[in-house]
Amino acid sequence: MIILIIYMQIRKINLGGVCFLGNSTLNNLLKDYDKKRYMADLAFEKRKKDFFNEHPELEKVTNELEKLALDISKAILNNDIKLADKLKSDFSKLKKKKEDILNSLDIPERYIISFIRV
Repeated sequence: MIILIIYMQIRKINLGGVCFLGNSTLNNLLKDYDKKRYMADLAFEKRKKDFFNEHPELEKVTNELEKLALDISKAILNNDIKLADKLKSDFSKLKKKKEDILNSLDIPERYIISFIRV
């Protein structure tokens, strides 16, 4: 479907098998794409905010996981292997806790996978 839409919107000029777009056509296509991407981003952020408002404990665990991931990276960059290993262990425990929370919510995985990474 998208290929058909793009094909219909693009004015083709063929020169030896090379396809060029007119500037105005390309600009319109890029504006349309940016608008759709922006609207999709807004919808995504709204779903994420609504989900976390309903499940604040999951938001807290998710934020802690993100912080731990950064701390692990810093420890590795500083060659602090002991600290990195301890943080990885903490990360694994917290990840398990998050998985347990998600399982207890009984929400289809396809719904949450788009914005909740385990």
